[in-house]
Amino acid sequence: MIIRKGFSSFTQMVRLNAGRCESKAGHTTLRYVHKTNMASIVDAYSGHSKITLAHKGRDKEDVVLVTKRILNLSLRGEVDCARAIFEGMTFKDIVAWNVMIKGYIENRRMDNARELFDKMPERDSGSWNAMIVGYMQERLIHIALKLFIVMPGKDVISWTAIITGLFRASFVCDACRLFRQMPERNSISWASIMSGFERNGFPMETLCLFKEMLLAGVEPNAHAFTSALAAAAGLSVLSSSKQLYSQLIKRGLEDNIHIGNSSIAMFIKCGSCDDAKRVFADLPHRNIVTWNSMINGFGQHGYGLMAILIFHKMQNAQISPDRISFLGVLQGCSHCGFVNEGKQYFHIMVNDYGILPGPEHYACMVDLLARAGKLEEAYRIIVTMPFEATPVFWRALLNGCRIWGDMDLGAYAADFILKLEPTNSSACLMLTNIYASAGRWGELYSIGKRLSRQEATKDLGCSWVETKGIIKLFTSRDETHLESDQIYQTVKLLSHDIVEYAGA
Repeated sequence: MIIRKGFSSFTQMVRLNAGRCESKAGHTTLRYVHKTNMASIVDAYSGHSKITLAHKGRDKEDVVLVTKRILNLSLRGEVDCARAIFEGMTFKDIVAWNVMIKGYIENRRMDNARELFDKMPERDSGSWNAMIVGYMQERLIHIALKLFIVMPGKDVISWTAIITGLFRASFVCDACRLFRQMPERNSISWASIMSGFERNGFPMETLCLFKEMLLAGVEPNAHAFTSALAAAAGLSVLSSSKQLYSQLIKRGLEDNIHIGNSSIAMFIKCGSCDDAKRVFADLPHRNIVTWNSMINGFGQHGYGLMAILIFHKMQNAQISPDRISFLGVLQGCSHCGFVNEGKQYFHIMVNDYGILPGPEHYACMVDLLARAGKLEEAYRIIVTMPFEATPVFWRALLNGCRIWGDMDLGAYAADFILKLEPTNSSACLMLTNIYASAGRWGELYSIGKRLSRQEATKDLGCSWVETKGIIKLFTSRDETHLESDQIYQTVKLLSHDIVEYAGA
């Protein structure tokens, strides 16, 4: 996105032909122009008849008309027709060359673009940037880097394009090194590196860069804020999330729908549904992403009634739910045990809206029925689904068997899980709980032997607590904390008080 928005050969078209083109594109990219209303930039043409110029030579008006025609055809995918017109031009200015090259790049024909680039009598930064972006989009990073190295007069757009491409290819260290070498940085450059770190799984570094950008006196744009919000959501640190949201309020960006959606997702992931609700209520405009964030967030946190209520409010707002909307409602029904309601929404999704349920919807239904004790019905869904069941389905069924003590079906589900994931011990552990509660020690012993023989492993789970802005991770029976003795003593005192209070 940053590469596409950060660079444009159309910018050079406006600069070089200000007298003949009344567009106010400025820093708008060619791809962005394509996404917006092209009618304001490209005249509508019909047919592919050959253009006969009214005046020969270097008539500026005619060059512009032909260049617009080339641009229009390229954006429609008719790049060969555009090339034929380009070759028939008596005079080709640098704008025409750039538009034709960009047309090839947009249509994924880099060989043709390179051929024209090598033939250019002169090149500007738009020509170089177009090729760098094109090679980055095709993941030909080594060629893009070669062009970048030999490019004369590198500008902010060139640096940003190459850095963004390196991040997309997960070359995080190389991208960061180039960013530190940039002679000049703007808000787009900062947003690019923040987005790169966040997408590559470095949320803490993303927030540190956001702070560094503020200290450097650079005003963050909407894209920088969305990356920072996503990073804060990944860390699930509520205090940092609130500080970040206050920063965007100071800049009057709280009404931006993309920032609003990111803010809702951030507060939901931090577990603060009330803050998410406030952001949602203050948004002047809402799209399907906004509603889905609320429905899924409340559904995942076990607020099934609230998820259903928001779902119906979305329908009243004349916004049709999609598969993600129904997934959130089904999750809410599953967590709250609304069996009949879950079946009803599944039926509405298929019959009223014509949405084919995916594996995630079937998984919610299996989980819903298994939690409610309808194990046979959950099993029938698994065996009659239009696709192969993954371990997720069998784990949901096994969890229901653990809750309701169905040993036979539980052992059957555990066998399937271990066939698909031989080293996953969660199925065996749930099965041992079933056998232990029933006093079947022989089966319990055989499962223990099976675990040791298969070298099954279990991912270590952890919890965390935030104190004074610092995240403290801990596991079950954790003694790694420097003050673990005092912590356990406090837990014992609290337990004693709880017992006394319960007996009072």
